[in-house]
Parts: sequence; structure tokens; C-alpha cells
Amino acid sequence: MKRILSSIVFVIAVMPAMAQELPEATLKAQYDFITLSLNGKTGQRSPFIRSFVLQMAPGMSYYYDPRTFYVDSLENDPQGKIILQQAWDAAMQAFVDDNTKRPFDILKSQGFSRESRYKCLKDFSQGSIRVWDSAGDRYRYDVEMADLRWELGDSTKTVMGYDCQYATADYHGRRWSAWFAPDVPVQDGPWQLCGLPGLIMEATCDGALYSFVITGLQQCDERLKPSFEDDRYFISNRKAVLRMRDYSRKNRAAWIGTMTGGKVKLPASVNAGEDSDDLIETDYHE
Repeated sequence: MKRILSSIVFVIAVMPAMAQELPEATLKAQYDFITLSLNGKTGQRSPFIRSFVLQMAPGMSYYYDPRTFYVDSLENDPQGKIILQQAWDAAMQAFVDDNTKRPFDILKSQGFSRESRYKCLKDFSQGSIRVWDSAGDRYRYDVEMADLRWELGDSTKTVMGYDCQYATADYHGRRWSAWFAPDVPVQDGPWQLCGLPGLIMEATCDGALYSFVITGLQQCDERLKPSFEDDRYFISNRKAVLRMRDYSRKNRAAWIGTMTGGKVKLPASVNAGEDSDDLIETDYHE
């Protein structure tokens, strides 16, 4: 059985406030976030996978998309802006030379495109999770950890060499099942999931429509990543942002047209239909 040194136990430690300097992470996990996406034409589902990183520090943790962080860091550095502009110019020229080469596909292959703007900072001393996300514009809001209440089960299984226990919870409209490792003594996990006596290694909801699977775990010594341009985020609340996200995906063509001042026009076929899968949190309908 693998074990993490007991020196990394930190959830009960003195915990800094979000406004203070971010602490040093001592443990880092990588997760695949898997969505079983529905193909409206074939009626078949296929996995869509995005990778995230969870940095864990004394009393706090930060969950983010490393590709988005890389692009954000370039945009906030003078030399990085030059690199991004050169990459964009080259992608546009490739499209002019061969219009089968889509600029965004080229940028993605070179690591210059964002995957997800979602990120969250857990502050265990405050019992709060600060979320940054986008719904056309950028929004920031807080979530209470008390919203998530687990029930422990008797089942066990091994995940990545760790003996894990089973737990379930109803959270923001969906039923979640999770496997956590008591030998990794941190009350944390991917996304907004936390609060179990061990690191959450896997979690899934509603027939695996959404799943998180750990793919790596290591000790580290690095400061939690900062959230760039925090002053550009509108302060809102969770359900309001989710309603905007739902509206924008169901009216994507009109939404993008409005956001670009009518410069980009898309067919109505890009809109998500009424029978499309709902968001990962569904209680915004209430």
C-alpha cells in the first residue's frame, strides 16, 4: 500500500484568508474530468476529457486547468504577449495558405489555447470555495462547503495503488459517488468536492455523465497559482452564473453574435437543444 508522509496532514492547521499571500503547496494531484457527451446526430455518447491540477497547501487548495493558466500567464507578461501574437499570426497565415487548417486547431496543437476557464480556491478556515468561471463574461462567486454532506458506505476498492472507501452525497442537484483514500490524509478532491477523511481519487454522478479520475499524485514545494486579472471578473452568485451559462449554450449563435457586435454569425444549429445534457450543477432551475 502506498502512503503519503504524515507531515503533509494540513486540513486542521491554521488557515490563511484568501486575501493574504497564497501559501506553498506540499501535494499536487492531476485529474481527468470526463464528460459523456451526446452526439445529437448519432444519439451515441463519447467521452470528452479535460485535465486539471489540484494544488494542496496548509488550509487551502487551488484547482485549475494548466493550459488555461499557461495562456493567462503569457497574456500577463510583455514577452509572452509577443509569443502569443506571433503564434496567432502564424496560425492565420497557415489558414490563408490552406483554409482546411483552422487557426484555433493550430493554436491548440501548439499549446496556445485555453480548455476551461473554471478554477476554484478552497479556504478550509472559512469553509468557503471561491470560483472563477465564464458565461460570456468572466464571473466570480463563493460557494459554502457546508452545501456538501457525505454519507460513508461499506464498499472498498483500489485506485492507483491506494485502498479507497466509498461515499455518496447529493450536491447542487446531482447524486455523487466518490472513492477516497484515507492514507492520503487531506479532506480535498477535484472541483468543489471535499470534506471526506482522505483525498478523493474518483467521483462520478448520474450514470457517469460527469466523472473525475485521478491520474497522478506527487509531493511538491510550490506556491499556489494566482488568479490573473481578478479585477476583470464580475462578482455574482452561483445560480445566477449557471443560469447565464445555460442560456448562452442554448442560444449560442445569438450570444456570440451579441458578444462580437455582430461580426461573427453562426447558424442556429450550434445551439444546444432542449434535450441536451444539463450542466454539472442543476439546482439553478429552482
